[in-house]
Amino acid sequence: MRGLTLIFAGLGLLTLLASYGGALHPAGDSMAVFRPVWAAILILSGLLLKGWLRLAALAAGLVALLPILWMMRPVTEPDGGVLVYQKNLLFTLRDPAAIIDDLRQSGADIVLLQEVSERNLSVPQALRDSHPYQLICPAHNVGAVAILSRWPFGPEPYCREGSGFAWAAVETPSGPISAAVLHLHWPWPFGQAAQVQRLLLDLQMVPQPVILGGDLNMVSWSDSVSSITAATGTVRVGPLRPTFILKRVYPMAIDHILAPKGWRSKAVMRDPLLSDHRGILARIVPE
Repeated sequence: MRGLTLIFAGLGLLTLLASYGGALHPAGDSMAVFRPVWAAILILSGLLLKGWLRLAALAAGLVALLPILWMMRPVTEPDGGVLVYQKNLLFTLRDPAAIIDDLRQSGADIVLLQEVSERNLSVPQALRDSHPYQLICPAHNVGAVAILSRWPFGPEPYCREGSGFAWAAVETPSGPISAAVLHLHWPWPFGQAAQVQRLLLDLQMVPQPVILGGDLNMVSWSDSVSSITAATGTVRVGPLRPTFILKRVYPMAIDHILAPKGWRSKAVMRDPLLSDHRGILARIVPE
């Protein structure tokens, strides 16, 4: 029994260490998606071990898990500011009526969408009365990305076709911001890391302050997301909550709203409403 426990602890430690290696190889980010699992394996193994092995396994597991639990802590909602709704529509969406109703009822000032397809194009069309300023940018074979705003865009909104990235200057009552939307590919062995590298210069060129929303297909403690927040001067709006369930088994927080560093913010989850992703509604207030 002790030998089997040591094997599990060793595997847990190796995979946990690998999950911090995204800067060295994109496989590290793929491992990072499951970091809570690797941490839990170490903690459970530690409970079955004795002496210094127990302490080492418990310490390693807790060091990895506690920052994630801290991201999940409750957050106080600020007043005023900008209300942003982030949503992956699902390109095969059968009936967008519920999502249209939820977007209207949310009172969002800015709506950031992914997988805008011919089947769900009625979503931005239905919001033209409340959000007349719209940028729909062709992205991937699963659909476009879009920015919808109740406030005017500044000059020359930016759409890099086929990249999954677009942004527009928005004149809000709180002052000008850059609203950006991003849809990343799946992580390694797929093309996420290369896509992020191609977009880093574009992200760095977006005028700050930046509010970015997207289906990043990656957890916030990964190298990919860290590169994006560093390039845009942003942090993830919390608290951390799952937005997607992998194979209907494993919940993951892979959709994000990023807000300028130092700004007050809070995010709440919205129901999937026939999409495979939950929406995020965030209030973001300048500091």
